[in-house]
Amino acid sequence: MILDLQKDWITESYEDIIQWSRNICKNDPLYEELAHYSIEQLLTHKRYEEILEKHNADPGYGHLRGFILAIMRNSWYGAKSEFSRVHKAHRADVGHRKRVITDEHFAKLLDQPDVPYDEDIDFQTEAIVGILEEMELHIEEKLWFNSRLFRMWLEDSNYSSLSRKTGIPRTSISNAVEECKEYVRQEMTKRKIIE
Repeated sequence: MILDLQKDWITESYEDIIQWSRNICKNDPLYEELAHYSIEQLLTHKRYEEILEKHNADPGYGHLRGFILAIMRNSWYGAKSEFSRVHKAHRADVGHRKRVITDEHFAKLLDQPDVPYDEDIDFQTEAIVGILEEMELHIEEKLWFNSRLFRMWLEDSNYSSLSRKTGIPRTSISNAVEECKEYVRQEMTKRKIIE
């Protein structure tokens, strides 16, 4: 009975839920994904029966509405939320980077020969990523700092731009990047991944 009442509320409020999600995301293409994720989180939350009882006792107060809005806000804006890690971080399929590719450019891309898969390069790449992740676990040392700046540098290799974004001096960033490169080389040599 309780589940039926909750499903009825979701069915009745579905268009509103989609609109709330659209508002929270500011029309980001992931708004529907966020809405559906929030509905799922509401239905599986450990407190959903408690919230539903409150909603049934006082339907005008908006207990379910407030709860699902809190889920949406926390999921969208929380950097460590499951939604941010899983959905927002992997958004190539929804056109995150808005680029207009001309027909001419698209034809050129299709004409490029396929690069054969190189297992050695893939193994080395995985090793580098693994070493960078290990570095981030060493909080007491400077390794985590170097690893984070190196990853940022991979995204934007302009030291001045990184300095403006982070507030860290250019020299410190360049030193951290070089130290990270050297550390990764040493670890790969020590682990006999490269010679």
